[in-house]
Amino acid sequence: MMNILIVLEDLRTGGAQTFALRLAQAFHVAGHKVHLYDHYAHLVNRNLIRQLAPDVPVISYGSDSPLQDLLLRKADGLGRRLNRPDWLRESLVIQHLRHTIRRLQPDVVNSHTIKADYVAAKALQGLGIPLVITMHGCYELFLHKADAPEVTPKGKAALQQAAAVVYLTAKNLEIFDQSDVRPLHSLLHQQIYNGFDGQSSDEKPQHSRHALSIPDDAKVFGMVARGIPEKGWGHAVNSFLSLAAAHPEMHLVLVGESEYLTDLQARYPHPRLHFTGFSRNPIDWVEVFDVGLLPSYFHAESLPNSIAEYLSCGKPVIASRIGEVPTMLESADGLAGVIIEQANWQLTNPVQLTEAMYAYLTNAGLLAEHQRRALLAFEKFRMKYCLAAYESLFEQAQKVHLQSI
Repeated sequence: MMNILIVLEDLRTGGAQTFALRLAQAFHVAGHKVHLYDHYAHLVNRNLIRQLAPDVPVISYGSDSPLQDLLLRKADGLGRRLNRPDWLRESLVIQHLRHTIRRLQPDVVNSHTIKADYVAAKALQGLGIPLVITMHGCYELFLHKADAPEVTPKGKAALQQAAAVVYLTAKNLEIFDQSDVRPLHSLLHQQIYNGFDGQSSDEKPQHSRHALSIPDDAKVFGMVARGIPEKGWGHAVNSFLSLAAAHPEMHLVLVGESEYLTDLQARYPHPRLHFTGFSRNPIDWVEVFDVGLLPSYFHAESLPNSIAEYLSCGKPVIASRIGEVPTMLESADGLAGVIIEQANWQLTNPVQLTEAMYAYLTNAGLLAEHQRRALLAFEKFRMKYCLAAYESLFEQAQKVHLQSI
């Protein structure tokens, strides 16, 4: 059995965080010793941890001295205004993580997202412990962002020290096309799909059609995602509104929380448009859906958790051609849904979403067939396959790292 430390920048709601928590719990259940480490104690979503990784200890920088950390974060804000981002606090996080690593003596450190990768790489210098980086899409996102130019160099530095890289989709590897990044062939690398074994929670009775006054025979479209515009929430609402008058049996359920979604709800009041807010176990709501939506044009989209959640419940999916989404919907009998086109951070033709929703509303045979395919398509996302792949890669990384030191 291995001793594993999983490092993240924060433990808020998000795809990388959700997967890392699920992976940590799966390692624990399999008999490994595992800890979670994050950079921001004030950003820890305790409900999310209780739901996804209840048995895994969490170590958060700043938890022992919240007032001091608040002052450090304010100093960070000043540093950013002076073009010295993370000039003080980050160095203290590195020291704290290094102390934590020396205390825990993990066999391997697995980091998620660029800033966590960088801090882990710096903390591990000279300690003889391999770093395995899981790429979730932020490397290519920051390559195209002008407002955080210091982040990509940190990612490049982290990759220089990594023993192995896990990627979700080929586009995650765009960073390796840069001339000043080590060649991909010089380190272990493997595509591993995020694993997922979702279960309903004790709160499931509160997440029902009855709770939203939706009839049992209604056609329910639903969406679960981070509450940012690029996930396509606005397009989902527009398509619903264009169909709703002619299809009184149609409802749209939107599961997420943000100021953007609050504003969207205020702009579009409708008795069959349901904003549920945050859910610590979205599966509870997904089971209410007939069809899942993700019309995303988010540049960092790789392997969206919500699509795996939809498929696990036997729900067909209408989603954008982005990242690994088309492959996610593949089954032995064909696609478990409909792919719509996107380009240049926009849907190419939003009417495609409306047309796909209309097809499911009017063709019961199509809906039934795609529901059947959804369960077939989900098989590749079972946590047992993901866990076995990570265990094997961690063991390889240990061997390669030992040979190199």
